[in-house]
Amino acid sequence: MRHLHHHRQHISITTSRRHYATKYTAKITSTSPTGRTLSAEVTLPLPSDPRGYPLPRRHLICKVTQILLQSHRNTTSHSRPSSSTLQIDTDPFFSLEEYLSSLSISLTPAEASEVLKSLNCPSLALKFFQFCPSLSPNFRHDAFTYSRLILVLSKSTLPDRVNLVRAVVSEMEKHGVRGTISTVNILIGFFGDTEDLDKSVALIEKWGLRMNGYTYKCLVQAYLRSHNSEKGFRVYLEMKRKGYKLDIFAYNMLLDALAKDEKHFDRWPRHTRFLKT
Repeated sequence: MRHLHHHRQHISITTSRRHYATKYTAKITSTSPTGRTLSAEVTLPLPSDPRGYPLPRRHLICKVTQILLQSHRNTTSHSRPSSSTLQIDTDPFFSLEEYLSSLSISLTPAEASEVLKSLNCPSLALKFFQFCPSLSPNFRHDAFTYSRLILVLSKSTLPDRVNLVRAVVSEMEKHGVRGTISTVNILIGFFGDTEDLDKSVALIEKWGLRMNGYTYKCLVQAYLRSHNSEKGFRVYLEMKRKGYKLDIFAYNMLLDALAKDEKHFDRWPRHTRFLKT
């Protein structure tokens, strides 16, 4: 009987343990004078996809975008504020920091990229990009946030957009952030046939990337828009050797450029032979 009693007691102890499927990290915020009770703040884990990458919180992206745009509109509407208090209250980043602090949350790079995409003011997008690292000591811009900002600036009408894009690329290299082939595609389309274009193409090897069909197309069009049909045709031949094809728009663009290039008019039959094969 004694052996059976001990056996039952052992069973009751082991079965009372419970293992939770989700682990939470908590920070103790206060304790009672006796030390018998305490308060803790639990940080919920970010939702993630099947591969383990955090999913952007859509409600947070919308709210952050709304705060920035609304505060920015208020700031621009008060070009001559009556007091310094008004300036502080309408500062978009003061409002954003206050909102995030109240919830004890911070943005992820993926969420910051979505906010950049949603902002319809390039200068505000640039300021937000520069402000992001101050929101959290763990925040680091990645290839996607850099690429997003480059795309925003390249489509803007800012007078210094070329220098701004150059500065962003320099910052990427300074911080050791390797871009993607999409980053290079954006740069090729933006710079055209300039010294910056050669530097952009050089990034492919530097970042360990491979050109795809879209990259070749961007490069062909960059040369053609700069009236350099010779280089454009060379790139076309290279992409053909790699098994890629131009779409009908770029194809017609190349034909038109070669037809108008009087300098190489005598070589036109050879060009068309390559284009037909």
